[in-house]
Amino acid sequence: MEDKESANNSIKDTIKKKIKEKIKQELLDEICEELTLEEDELTEEISSMLTKKSSTRQIIKLTKIPTTNIIEEKKKVESQIEDEIQKEIYISVKAILKIASHALKYANSKIPRKNWVEVIGLLAGKLDNKTDVLNIEDAYPMGHGTAVYAEIKDYKNYARAFQDIKKQNLFICGWYHSHPTYGCWLSAEDMGTQARYQKLWDKSVALVIDPYQIDGKSTGFEIYSADLKNNTWYPMIYGIKGSLDIKMLPEILKFMNPILEGKAVYLEYDEE
Repeated sequence: MEDKESANNSIKDTIKKKIKEKIKQELLDEICEELTLEEDELTEEISSMLTKKSSTRQIIKLTKIPTTNIIEEKKKVESQIEDEIQKEIYISVKAILKIASHALKYANSKIPRKNWVEVIGLLAGKLDNKTDVLNIEDAYPMGHGTAVYAEIKDYKNYARAFQDIKKQNLFICGWYHSHPTYGCWLSAEDMGTQARYQKLWDKSVALVIDPYQIDGKSTGFEIYSADLKNNTWYPMIYGIKGSLDIKMLPEILKFMNPILEGKAVYLEYDEE
């Protein structure tokens, strides 16, 4: 029995060795996963082979896998899937980092949780008239408030931000605020704020971020629009404009530690 198991293990080792020799490094993780899932089935097949002809050494020939073709085909399929998903909005990496760091400035481990507050800011972007896709290019931190309420306290700052946004050849396309640890959604108060923005521009959006959902798998935010007649809100389909590996986002935010010598990376207008 031990000899049988030893032969069994020897053949499996040979298979793995041959695979490593024949297949490029970038496909190893996928293939190893498949081998793990099929290990029981493979063991039964090898045992059957040994039972039929235990005295004869089994030679297993591996067919060369055209790795280049596989990689190209995979990229082609991913591209097709991406093209089929029509994006309504694109948001820049710059805007994401500014919003996330602003949210964490007033809700982080250095502050007692009972003192955490929400933040609020403006979204600046431009509309592609050909595709009707909104591009959110930048974010402007404006204020912070109680645990369930944030507001722009001084509308002189709103006017200043408006002028700065115009200089960038952008326009105010919506607003953002944070929900630290309690998810992304729009409250009744949020719907009231969203209604004001949509009356100014009917395609205005609301971005809600929960920075504690940024875990390497999620960006931690959603972008919403509202049906004002029916008093309902719904998520928009968005993409990220620029290079951002979501897996690295938590580490990037740690590196950008929003509290540095008492100052945030991005300041509100009252703080300048």
